[in-house]
Amino acid sequence: MVRSYQPKKRNLNKLMVLPFLALVGLWLLLSPYGLWQYTKISRELSQLQAENARLEVTNQDLRQKIERLKNDPEYLEEVARREHGLIKENELIFDFSKH
Repeated sequence: MVRSYQPKKRNLNKLMVLPFLALVGLWLLLSPYGLWQYTKISRELSQLQAENARLEVTNQDLRQKIERLKNDPEYLEEVARREHGLIKENELIFDFSKH
């Protein structure tokens, strides 16, 4: 009984599967839904969350200043004098700074 040579189908199947797996791997890394995009979006999300937390603190400080301006006449006067250069009636300002 003589057998004729037939290429093994297992080896052929392995050779077909390897390029397919390589393409799937590349797609998982580089596609719009892949690992590369995921890490990029994840980094951007972290940065935006940090900025959002910083802005929350700034907003809270501003709310407190607004509340003080509404309810504290002495603070209102201090801000008006410091930031806007306002003076009371019949008040003189002497500027001794060197120019």
